[in-house]
Amino acid sequence: MATRSRRWGWALALGLAIAAAPAVAAKINEQLAEQYDQQSVALPTTRVVVVCHGFACKFRTEIGLDDTDHAALRKFMASGTASPEAERAAAANAVAWFGRRFAPEAGTAGAKARAGPFSTGDRSQIDCIESALNTSSLLLILDQLGLLRFHQIEAYASRWRPLDLEVHSTAVLTDMRTKRKWAFDSWVRDSGQLPDVLPLDDWFKGN
Repeated sequence: MATRSRRWGWALALGLAIAAAPAVAAKINEQLAEQYDQQSVALPTTRVVVVCHGFACKFRTEIGLDDTDHAALRKFMASGTASPEAERAAAANAVAWFGRRFAPEAGTAGAKARAGPFSTGDRSQIDCIESALNTSSLLLILDQLGLLRFHQIEAYASRWRPLDLEVHSTAVLTDMRTKRKWAFDSWVRDSGQLPDVLPLDDWFKGN
């Protein structure tokens, strides 16, 4: 359970992120905000996002976003305005773009799918929690830009199965029409590739 000081920490970060975002942005999920605080990672804004890599957020690269980046995101999301299904496909393309966007600065162009503990300390690799946070950051930026119409962003989810030998985490969106939750799993793909997008119930069963 978070201590009083930690609760104040993420609450302040939450307030600053909301204040920095456009008025169209929805309130950030408090559990997700606390997950950022647990990793000592600042919540993203439309101008600055911290990318985690190297396992356990050992390396943190601050990425500045400008109007050109915003235009690229709007172009991706323009194809997703017709339905929740179209929005998920558009958001997946935006997530893949984001991986390519930060790779030169973070040094993660060679990040491999399902990187395991053997990669600890390798700044070019990304573990599943880092992947869940980085993907959630991009989704939060889309929301702050007013580009998510059919979904809300949830805290990242984690699963444990004996065959996995470790916890695996994923970013999550909820379809506001059906209330169904969807996994956006970037860890199972190489850097810059499309994430796996599937119902969270199916994701919990593993693949």
